[in-house]
Amino acid sequence: MSLNDKINQVKGAVKEEVGKLTGDVKTEKEGFAEKVTAKVKEVAEGVKDTFEGTVDGVKNIVNENKDDVAEKVNNFANNVKDAIEGTIDGIKNVVNKDKE
Repeated sequence: MSLNDKINQVKGAVKEEVGKLTGDVKTEKEGFAEKVTAKVKEVAEGVKDTFEGTVDGVKNIVNENKDDVAEKVNNFANNVKDAIEGTIDGIKNVVNKDKE
């Protein structure tokens, strides 16, 4: 929430009220539009800040756990390698038995 957005919201609200008091519908609608535009900007900044905070949090989690993740991936790869080698050895045994 920036100070500029709050100021623009107040300016829009004042302009809207002046339009209501003077019966100037155009000024009233312009003030309302300015007020809403400033509020939308404020909300968008909040969403952006929240999203950036979430991304930073995920990055921190990944960085904190990267060694653990790397170890798990390495263990998984070794298990797959062992399983493939075991399968190949089994196939070789079957082929060699058929030759006898």
